[in-house]
Amino acid sequence: MAFQLKPPPLSSSAALIRAAFFQAAWMFATAWAELSRLWRFGVENGLYADHILNKLEGIRKHVEEYVEKLRIEYTLYSLPGVDPWVEVRFRDDRGSEVAHINIRWDGESLHAVFNGAREKAERLASILNALGASVEAKKYGREWRVGFTTGSITAIRRKEWLEAVKALVEELHKRGIVNEEQKRRLLTEINAGPNVVEIAGVELSVKAQATNKSKKLIIMYHPSSPTTFNTAVKALKDAGLEEGVHFTAKRPEGGKFGHVYIKLPAGLWRLVELRRQGVEWADKALRRLEEITKARGFYDLLEEYLKPAREAETVDPRGLVVEDAEKGIKAVVRDVRVERDGDRPRVVVEYEVNGVTKSFSFIWGVRKEGIVMASVWLTEEKAVVLAALLNDKTIREKRNTATLSAGHLFALAKYRGVGWELLRWYAEVMRE
Repeated sequence: MAFQLKPPPLSSSAALIRAAFFQAAWMFATAWAELSRLWRFGVENGLYADHILNKLEGIRKHVEEYVEKLRIEYTLYSLPGVDPWVEVRFRDDRGSEVAHINIRWDGESLHAVFNGAREKAERLASILNALGASVEAKKYGREWRVGFTTGSITAIRRKEWLEAVKALVEELHKRGIVNEEQKRRLLTEINAGPNVVEIAGVELSVKAQATNKSKKLIIMYHPSSPTTFNTAVKALKDAGLEEGVHFTAKRPEGGKFGHVYIKLPAGLWRLVELRRQGVEWADKALRRLEEITKARGFYDLLEEYLKPAREAETVDPRGLVVEDAEKGIKAVVRDVRVERDGDRPRVVVEYEVNGVTKSFSFIWGVRKEGIVMASVWLTEEKAVVLAALLNDKTIREKRNTATLSAGHLFALAKYRGVGWELLRWYAEVMRE
């Protein structure tokens, strides 16, 4: 049965407004496939200033918000002599079904299929695309079909959808249709989804790469043409990422792919900074990175890179009491701040001992080899104070000149009024 809207009572202005909004939202949703194609054409051809693209972007966001409000339900069917399948239904806020699709196992992969009237197929494709899949309604004979496999199935990250897919996999395993290894692989794909993260509209792949005895995180995009390369670079720059500092890029030439790499850790730090400023796409990108790395078993790499930015400026050092009973030293930190010394950051530490305010400072720099460091002259008092600020007990025993490393800079980054200044400087001097 086709989806219909019942007109609200004319006496209710609120109901009229609600119905009009709902009908407009659904009108946009049913045109999603075409709007999406137009939007992607504009993005791929760099038409960012075009007012039509801006309107399409607004409609795109509106449709995504609308579809996110649809309720997802499922029923698992497991009948004797028939392979199990799951039917997923999408319902509006009044409980009416607006679309449905069946998910089955075809012997090699999961396969979601709908066959029916054109209107229903296009409506379903609109919903699925807005949820993150990449599908379209196509005509086969007299019917219209929407069909897609594991990759697009797992691209939809709604919890209820994933629960439906997991229920089917568990039943397939229970019935002996898939073995233990197939079940493990499918559940991994469901939990992780495609290893793709969208950053400022650019889709980059995410993986862990082994290097000797260690691993490193890679976030990259390989554009195949100068046009897609230019589009990706422009999108990142327009979003507030600086080439050389937050990402590196190489134009495709001579039939070879180019590349765009997010620089680590600076690129991730920038995402954290943007999220703190309320930028929605940065928040979504970081949450997706967490989801991918947790499901694929290398979250520790992401966490290591993110830690300094996540902790940046979360601690107020003023009033911190530091003490060394053996040496009879007790001090209270009064301030920690950064002052510019040319193009280098000078960290100034003020503390009080026996009612007397004292201070010391040190300047961060970088050697030609790319090693970040600072030298500081320490007395017993200063060593006790600095050891507490850096959470490094070995500093307590230092006398005269002590050398600080990048790890100590990251430790200082957690202090309010200091952190982002130091992290931005570090990212800048590590630029390519």
